[in-house]
Amino acid sequence: KVPISGPLSVGSFGEDVERVQRRLAELAFEPGPIDGQFGSLTQQAVWAFEKLIMGVPRAEATGVVTPEMWDRMQDPIKVKPRRPTGGLADHTEIYLPEQVMIVFHADEPALVAHVSTGELEDNSGPFTPWQANAKEYCETITIDTDINGVPLPEPEEKPICGRSYTPPGVFQAYRKIEGQRLGPLGGMMHPIYINQGIAIHGADNVPLQPASHGCIRVSQHLGAMMQSILELGDNVLIWDGITEPENQSAEAMKMRWDYPDPNATTTTTTSTTTTTTTVAPTTTVAPTTPATTTTRPATTTTTVKPAATTTTLAPASTTTTTVVPVDDL
Repeated sequence: KVPISGPLSVGSFGEDVERVQRRLAELAFEPGPIDGQFGSLTQQAVWAFEKLIMGVPRAEATGVVTPEMWDRMQDPIKVKPRRPTGGLADHTEIYLPEQVMIVFHADEPALVAHVSTGELEDNSGPFTPWQANAKEYCETITIDTDINGVPLPEPEEKPICGRSYTPPGVFQAYRKIEGQRLGPLGGMMHPIYINQGIAIHGADNVPLQPASHGCIRVSQHLGAMMQSILELGDNVLIWDGITEPENQSAEAMKMRWDYPDPNATTTTTTSTTTTTTTVAPTTTVAPTTPATTTTRPATTTTTVKPAATTTTLAPASTTTTTVVPVDDL
């Protein structure tokens, strides 16, 4: 093993940082450019490594590569899926308690990423919970897509309330959009829709703590990357740390943004249009009203592959297993 000279963190630079970035990339913890500069992308990759491999609770991750962490990073490490497919399919697993997402290609990790999902109430415990602990918000939003990501004829302004809830369960990627969209849960770059208005998407702000309105945020760098590594029709399994994804109820898998703000009115504004091919989502029950955020930019078109039936993976009979045994991950 090759030692490093001391702890590395945001702002560090040099050969030691480059070694760490190369090793993270080998393990699929995408650190951004391998340039010897320890920036926010490298920090997020280190967060993911701390939480997934070293078992650090999400709120205690530091983003600092210590000599001890670097020593562990050089061990033989293999990240394995909780729901292997026998190498027959690609799928994505999202662990809400850890705030980590893994994209598997034929059961091999193509990407391991830190994510930020639905914001929690201040007194919430270590697990991303049920909708009761998702933080409530009320705001006037502008949307240009409906609850399933289908473009609207014109943007709409809506005063709405909701809860920042990321539903657990088994879903499928059913729509991709390159560029920015203003959906029911906010502005999203390169969204890949998996459940009603909930998408995996790029964002400028991907903090250590859950902070979204219910979507799965990744960095802008990873948001663009996801467009080529997560295919339409791929299964996306989300664990809440309590109930297995296959055992979640239809109610648990619904968004929580279906009640209006009683203090405002609805208006409509004009805009340019974009072209999108649509397909029905494959998993959950549609809610009644959308909810989200701001700005209106231009987007490029997308094409999608129709999916006729819901697909789920075989239920597991045991409780959730971690992906962090000592040497065979």
